[in-house]
Amino acid sequence: MTMLQEAFRPDEVAAPGAQGRARAALLERIHPGPRVRGLRWPIRVGLAAAIATAAVVSVVVIENVGTVGEQGSVDAPPFGQAAAAAEFLENAAVAASRKSWTAPRPDQFMYKESHVLRNDKELETREPNGPLVPGRTRVVVEQDWKRIDAQVWGRMDGGKLVVERQGERVSWGQVPYADLAKLTTPDKVLAWDKAPKNFGVTLDALPGQYVLPPEVEAAFFRALAQREGMRMNPEAVNIDGRPAVGLGITLEGYLSQELLFDKETYALIGERLVAIADHTNVGNDGTSYSRKGDLFRQVVYTNSLIVGKVGDTK
Repeated sequence: MTMLQEAFRPDEVAAPGAQGRARAALLERIHPGPRVRGLRWPIRVGLAAAIATAAVVSVVVIENVGTVGEQGSVDAPPFGQAAAAAEFLENAAVAASRKSWTAPRPDQFMYKESHVLRNDKELETREPNGPLVPGRTRVVVEQDWKRIDAQVWGRMDGGKLVVERQGERVSWGQVPYADLAKLTTPDKVLAWDKAPKNFGVTLDALPGQYVLPPEVEAAFFRALAQREGMRMNPEAVNIDGRPAVGLGITLEGYLSQELLFDKETYALIGERLVAIADHTNVGNDGTSYSRKGDLFRQVVYTNSLIVGKVGDTK
């Protein structure tokens, strides 16, 4: 595993308010669906990592990345040199809208694969919510198949394929795909985000858990551009050898929750949570400290497509 140096130069302007609902999105995305386990909050920090770590991973073709030109960049993006979050997200929306698409059948599956950078098992058990520690990390490959009609869910668990059927041993919440397909404008996306739901997923979690139609993905990016406090970090991180741009919001004044985009193609390629200021957490279970630069979560999206059955990856 090759360790890459993190380069992070955030704006000093934090989002107004604590963005409490974004915390719920973060926790849901860390352990979506029936895999959710109790997590302590505030984040417990053991060892400070002034230089955050990234893992070099092989990237599988991601289907929902838009149409690209011969040089690997989106043909004629609206903003050639995006200088703000809204401009970059508009480029990402245009790229998303150019991908080919066939509406899935109810018996097909959304296949999602991610490479998650995590601390080694001993450290993770001792400090489950602590920052990633250089030299003590591992890459966990997460593979997940959700049937369009929400009746079957498959996942890899310990190297074995586990298939669950709704209501047999477990039940899980899943956004009805027909509802997702209707979110074709930013206003519709934002209205959906504000509406009460009987499942845990929120706006920020959608791209990591669902394979979105091109029109919906474009509307999602344009909706993000309208969110209060959305900012761009043009030199967020290098992932698998590619420079990534981080776009996100500030949580509780010291955490930056970012979606990561390829700098050339505008494809969404991952997410991360990083401390942008020193912070002291005081809770019922004691006091802990985080330092600017501590990386708490990093995910690379490596595959996202519609497949015919559980176990299919292409």
